Amino acid sequence: MEIVKNNEPVHFSHPGFPSVKSLFKHLSERRQVLGSKRRHFSPDKMFRYLSSFCLQLVLLLGHVHCNSSVSRRFERGLHSSYGRHSHKLSVKDLALELAKKHLLKMILNEQHDLDKAKESVYILEKDRCTNLKSVGQPVTHNTRYRYYGNWMKDPLGIMGAETIFTMENYYGRVIQAFENMEKFKAGVVHKSYNLPYYFDGTGAVVYGPYLYYNRANSPYIIKYNLHTQRLEAQISVSGFNTRKNYYGWGGYSGMDLAVDEHGLWGLWGSTGNSRRLYASKIDVVINTVTQTWSLRTERMTSMGNAFVACGVIYCIDSYSGRTTINFAYDTKTSKQWNPNIQFINQYGHNSMVDYNPRERVLYAWDYRRLVTYPLTFEEK
Repeated sequence: MEIVKNNEPVHFSHPGFPSVKSLFKHLSERRQVLGSKRRHFSPDKMFRYLSSFCLQLVLLLGHVHCNSSVSRRFERGLHSSYGRHSHKLSVKDLALELAKKHLLKMILNEQHDLDKAKESVYILEKDRCTNLKSVGQPVTHNTRYRYYGNWMKDPLGIMGAETIFTMENYYGRVIQAFENMEKFKAGVVHKSYNLPYYFDGTGAVVYGPYLYYNRANSPYIIKYNLHTQRLEAQISVSGFNTRKNYYGWGGYSGMDLAVDEHGLWGLWGSTGNSRRLYASKIDVVINTVTQTWSLRTERMTSMGNAFVACGVIYCIDSYSGRTTINFAYDTKTSKQWNPNIQFINQYGHNSMVDYNPRERVLYAWDYRRLVTYPLTFEEK
């Protein structure tokens, strides 16, 4: 008898009937593979893999069951492996119990991931939200080779609460992951991803197991699965003019993605609206823009950067030196105001500012230096 495993045939010692030792060795290997690959499989792929496993198990049992002596040996093996009370079960019952065990293990593991996601949702709870009151002094964490770039963490923590991602420059095709800040400072790359399309700008975000970024010279936002390393979706932003309107520092920065307590946003420029900023809310379940606001900001080319926190869009007046956050718009109430919050571009050329709702700080890339800004929000 032979079974295909990892594209290789598995042969058993007796023609037509596996030895109990070979059978359990094979099943044990399959269980280990299943456990090691679970986190890297999509639900569909996991279902196919589990179906294949169960099918091979049924085929094995069919061969075992047709010979009474092998059947007895197989039952004894299952009895010893799966409990002293299993002597009351038939071979078919034991096969069903084995399949149930695998399914239960998968369900428990998936429940653990769901619990982590629920915890993250609680952390990002919207009713904790108030308006921004002040921005603290920048804290420098690392220095990189490129003058422009993007660094971030997954605010949901699904990719690891301490995992740091970087995308160097404002045009490229690579994102790197570092396990933690210590490894990041030491330059120890945990994983490097080659993206399906080049990116424009420094406005990409990691949100859960996905990277969202502007596909170079296009009106599309790419949704890239970091687990499977595959393209999940292309989200079209109607009205976005590629490489026509961008932040004052330049760098193909016409599309700036953001994540806050309310989810994923796109801040972008166009030749319309007097070249002022637009904001779009993006539904990450159906992968589409659900609402867009035409904002009465200054021209985007006169603006340093922008970010979203608690459903409020904030614009920074300049990318260099001492400046202010001089525009705020609450998407929940349609209220607009000038908060006049002091903001320091410590190293003189800030090409990226992004809010992390889990840590409630700003991440920035300022002339090769990677910094964070502590934030103070108004009391509720």
